[in-house]
Amino acid sequence: MKQFILFFIIFSSIELFARQIEETTFSYWKKPDSKIYYSTPDSINTNTKIIFIMHGASRTAKKYLNDWLPLVKNRNVVLIAPEFSKESYPEYVYLMMGTEKGKLLKDQSLFLTDSLGLLFDYFKAKFKISTTTFRLYGHSGGSQFVHRYLLLSNETRIEKAAMANAGFYTFADDGISYPFGIKNMNVSDERLEWLLRMKGGVFLGDADNDPKHHSLPAMRKAKKQGRHRFERGTNFFNDLIKLGVEKNLPFRWRYQTVPGIAHDNAGMSLAASEFLLEDL
Repeated sequence: MKQFILFFIIFSSIELFARQIEETTFSYWKKPDSKIYYSTPDSINTNTKIIFIMHGASRTAKKYLNDWLPLVKNRNVVLIAPEFSKESYPEYVYLMMGTEKGKLLKDQSLFLTDSLGLLFDYFKAKFKISTTTFRLYGHSGGSQFVHRYLLLSNETRIEKAAMANAGFYTFADDGISYPFGIKNMNVSDERLEWLLRMKGGVFLGDADNDPKHHSLPAMRKAKKQGRHRFERGTNFFNDLIKLGVEKNLPFRWRYQTVPGIAHDNAGMSLAASEFLLEDL
């Protein structure tokens, strides 16, 4: 009986102090409303940081956020996971700027290039956070979103970004049409310089190497990037190195393989969190 009471007290204490996931609907923009999940530390102060967690094609933002909760135990960070519904944001991985077939979309009011900046401003005000920068993580479709956001937005308040197991990439090549390259996307040399200088990370599960994986993009131009996600991510990283050499710019990105992990957000989150949280 005493053992049961002790177990109950310990379990209750864990539940009492465990991080909670909150939910809100964001409507402070001209785009369709979006559901936002978030989790805060016990107290917020001048040192509190913000990390965005970007979901994949499953659009299960709450699950993605839940995978991160044990990773931020005792960390002074607010986690924010936007959910872009399939109905309102069918092409969210392309920032609503184009389709996988290369068709450019014209409705700029739906472009997601300002989305994280607006959410950052909102949550800064909501919690009276003084930080001036935020961090960013995405897996699979979320990784596609993240690296395109780095390329195509005007946001410069991103301190660190980790991209894990993207299906394919937008290379910084103005001879290839979007979303495989940046032809006609007006990416400035200044933006490319900012991209190379920031602290980015490409994280790849070395077991995410199935060329017939059910969710692996199979378009012709995607296949040209590599046979599977592991190869495509490696080629993307090497292309950024080449770009840095050509432009004689410092390159501050990290490349990390995660042994034994295939297409799994929880496994990749553990590795990416060490990078995003290492100085917090």
